[in-house]
Amino acid sequence: MRCRILPPTSHCDPAGGPDGAPILTFVTNDPLIRPAPEHVEERPKAAAARLLLGGPVVLVTSSYRGQANVMPLAWHMPVSVDPPMVAIAVEQSRHTAELIKHSQEFVLNFPTRPLLHHVQYLGSLHGDRVDKIDATQLETFGPMKATAPLLAACAAWVECAVVEVMPLGDHILFIALVSAVQVDPASFDDGWLLGPEETRPLHYLGGTRYSFLSRVVEARVPGASDAPERILRDRLAEELELTKDAREKREERLDALKREVEDGRALDITGLELEVSPENVLDLSRGHVIGEPPRP
Repeated sequence: MRCRILPPTSHCDPAGGPDGAPILTFVTNDPLIRPAPEHVEERPKAAAARLLLGGPVVLVTSSYRGQANVMPLAWHMPVSVDPPMVAIAVEQSRHTAELIKHSQEFVLNFPTRPLLHHVQYLGSLHGDRVDKIDATQLETFGPMKATAPLLAACAAWVECAVVEVMPLGDHILFIALVSAVQVDPASFDDGWLLGPEETRPLHYLGGTRYSFLSRVVEARVPGASDAPERILRDRLAEELELTKDAREKREERLDALKREVEDGRALDITGLELEVSPENVLDLSRGHVIGEPPRP
């Protein structure tokens, strides 16, 4: 006998399946075995790594016996607050992995928006064949505790001393104690700041795509006397409505600007919030921009 599970609103045909075999049907409200919503799509298991991307990319510098190297890295995380510890996952064949295994230290450099193309280019070079720092003419300065150089055009620097090495599949996990932290106060105080674009850290999205912080939103939690399920439901509806309203208003404004471009007029984009530059959404061959979109 075959079995299948149907959602609460489904019904079973007592005649059975196409081949006439009897079907035992369980109707359930258990959320763990409800079918997925229709819009959900399955992806390869390797997509899990991409789903976890989106945080700041770092340039890992390492050094051993006078040989320094740098590589971009997106697989990093904090693993302890007390004592402060971080971990990075480096592909086993990388030259950086060898240098860190020998030196037992590394530095995380957090590049800013102006280093976008440097970061991508550094990922295409092999440190055992070329001096990456010299090839890219990156300015460096001395560390506080480590021996690896620090890259000047960055927003923050975290020096690390390795305490454990764990081979995991095709990567090596380096777990390290934080030995020193320095920041550019224009980019970071107790958290990342949304100042001018050139001071914001780069966030890696996969492939050749990057992003950077553009807006801060404040979360509100239900009070002690509130019914959390009602408050959260109402706030979800509120956020969805705000998102829809903002999107519609922006589309209306863009349509008006496109008409002005067609007439060859100057465009005033003051107050228009865009995730990309105006040139990416407007054909400016017949018009030009005045003013600036708001900075978050």
